[in-house]
Amino acid sequence: MTAADYAKFLPGWLAFLWVIGNAAWKGLWVRHHRLALGAADDELREALTATRSALEDITSKGGRRANWFEDPERRETDRKLKDLAGRRKDRSLRAELEAIGVAWREAFGKAPPHRILASFAEAEPTLREIQQQAEDEARFLDQIESARAGLDHVEAALQRLNELEFRTHGRS
Repeated sequence: MTAADYAKFLPGWLAFLWVIGNAAWKGLWVRHHRLALGAADDELREALTATRSALEDITSKGGRRANWFEDPERRETDRKLKDLAGRRKDRSLRAELEAIGVAWREAFGKAPPHRILASFAEAEPTLREIQQQAEDEARFLDQIESARAGLDHVEAALQRLNELEFRTHGRS
């Protein structure tokens, strides 16, 4: 082979190596983002939107009592988020999911217990009932603060999930 033959075939071989190199790089890049996104990204999105509506319900209703958190559809919220966070490789998404779980636990911990009022509607409330209502109002305010912090983390987690989906699947 002469130098002219090498000069003739060199651009083709360089283009071939460039295509193979880019395909390998793109494959690794997409694999990295799929691992960061984790399995069942739709399940994560459903859990986040359900958590967002529950936290919005807490803030819009002025707080919720402890028996509201014991409802079967909300009882497993914290565990489900913890499980879904463990299946993600992306550090920022995992941190947001863990922060949502912390906010949910705080909101549940600050929820006042379900109280049965002993007095009748026409009777004057007792001093004990007045104190309990004041304590409950303070706990409701703390609960609303925790729910608002959780909503901020939910929005950040959904934004990060959208970024990862866009990078991986090309959809928003």
